[in-house]
Amino acid sequence: MQKHEEKLDQHKEDIEKHEQKIKQQQNDVEKKNEDTKQEQKSEEPAKEKPSEEKPSGDKPNNEQPKVQAPAGKVVYLTFDDGPHAVSKDILKLLKKYNAKATFFMLEPNMKNYPDAVKAMVNEGHTVGVHGVTHQVSKIYRSPASFVGEMNQAIAFIQKTTNVQTHLIRAPYGSKPYVTAPFKAASDKEKMILWDWNIDSMDWKLTNGQYVDKVIQQTKQFKSKDPLIVLMHEKPTTLANLEKLLKYYKDNGYEMKALDEAMIPVQFK
Repeated sequence: MQKHEEKLDQHKEDIEKHEQKIKQQQNDVEKKNEDTKQEQKSEEPAKEKPSEEKPSGDKPNNEQPKVQAPAGKVVYLTFDDGPHAVSKDILKLLKKYNAKATFFMLEPNMKNYPDAVKAMVNEGHTVGVHGVTHQVSKIYRSPASFVGEMNQAIAFIQKTTNVQTHLIRAPYGSKPYVTAPFKAASDKEKMILWDWNIDSMDWKLTNGQYVDKVIQQTKQFKSKDPLIVLMHEKPTTLANLEKLLKYYKDNGYEMKALDEAMIPVQFK
């Protein structure tokens, strides 16, 4: 019993640290953007040329029958909490290794880096949402607040890219926060909830050890479920990402993006 309580205390401490990091990142970006606006106040902003073609993947297929992940050596890389300043460098590395990924993003960060969101779609990656606040006390206040945050982020992606995504990832995973009423509310909105089965712990292992952790878990993976790797859009993740991509490529893995027709991996 004492060990269980200690584990819960450690989990709460990790959540608090993670929330503080995310809040600090968002504050730093907002301050930087405000400074940039002041510097460019007298300049005429460049107008972005509208895209003539609608990005692929804009038709929702979450109402189609779900299918099993393809057989063979396939891994699904997923990135949470973005986008950030490093997003486009992550995309460059993925392109170098012919890898596709899935990005579960926060609405405030998408507002700060809308071009990164567009680039993800244009380069064939899958985009999903991670909410707005990433704060347990806010997003999990009620089922309505949970789906409200998700819908707010989904609406931004729709407005920015013309893609209507239904993919969501709950902050800190679906267990224990997404109880039956929360799941029922998200199902009613036709949201597709994805967890993961390989946790890189890259937000904590900032010296690159997360790569070895992911490789070890990959080698030990026995489930029939698809390999879903959790990472985050962070400078320290980017700094060591190529080593992981090279491992998967050298060992014959195809790195694919999640598809709305797939049966989602969810914590039990």
